[in-house]
Amino acid sequence: MKKSLNDLARAASLLAGCLTPFAALAQVRTEAAPEGLVNPAASAEAQAIFERSGLFMVAGGVVPAGHAVFLLDEDGTNTPVPSASVHPVVLVDGAIGLRSGGATFTVGMPGGLACPLGQFVARNGMVAYTVPKYVDPDSRAAMLRAGVVRHRIAREFDGTIFEKLLKAADFGATEPLPPAVTQQIIGGINESHGITGMVIDASDDLNTMVGSYINSGMQVTYRVYLMPRTGRVEIGGVPLRYFWKMEQDRSAGVFCVEMYAQNWAPGTRLTDLAAPNARPTQYDVVNFYQVAGMFAQLHESGAAGFSAFVDQACGKADAARPKS
Repeated sequence: MKKSLNDLARAASLLAGCLTPFAALAQVRTEAAPEGLVNPAASAEAQAIFERSGLFMVAGGVVPAGHAVFLLDEDGTNTPVPSASVHPVVLVDGAIGLRSGGATFTVGMPGGLACPLGQFVARNGMVAYTVPKYVDPDSRAAMLRAGVVRHRIAREFDGTIFEKLLKAADFGATEPLPPAVTQQIIGGINESHGITGMVIDASDDLNTMVGSYINSGMQVTYRVYLMPRTGRVEIGGVPLRYFWKMEQDRSAGVFCVEMYAQNWAPGTRLTDLAAPNARPTQYDVVNFYQVAGMFAQLHESGAAGFSAFVDQACGKADAARPKS
């Protein structure tokens, strides 16, 4: 007799429970052509960040954002699933799942991350981590308005084990995009606020000018695969790094865009960030951006339901903390 999707997902969840927590969480899908998930047209987020005196002034660093599409992957056949019919849930063991069509699929992500990341997304946060070159009263005030504390980190992540993950996310390895895609992105962003040409070459000495870079999935649509046979979620797509310099009108001119590299060995797993001396890897970094993009889409598709999910995730996290 043919098993239902829910039966398959339940069986897979039981199997996953027999594995160590982090061994069960390798769910980053390496897309053959991640540039195909990039929308080169200037997004509203990109325009807001790079416009005159925009958020780029304080946000050189981690700006998790993006969109996502959901696909039911049955033996390699991908059927689109409306995002409004996909709901995040907190499972009994505190893991995070996606519920759709009566089945639940486990999401691979660091334990406890759903609470601060969910709070960040629910308030429409943009800057998660930054290393500003200069801190003056104006930029300090701008950072506080953006929810950034101690001149570097979003308040939701401050004092958590995820600070090292965000720092790693700011300095992940990148590789070139196809030149045509790069030029489309650069042209779309710069022309949206009146820059029709750049007077900089990427080979110039960046230390002689005010400039930096921003890492974000704001022009990426991540693919979230619901896998009935494993009862798990796999996510494809990588964020982008935007290199910019200050123009005379105090807008940012983007002169180079790269994508995050998928340079990990087969079988790589998430790092246990709670372990002593744990060091996040490129795999952890890409997973963070992917989950952040998925959360952003879930929030966009149902803000009230997403907020209820975040409250539940934070309640689980509080219950798991040792009592003093």
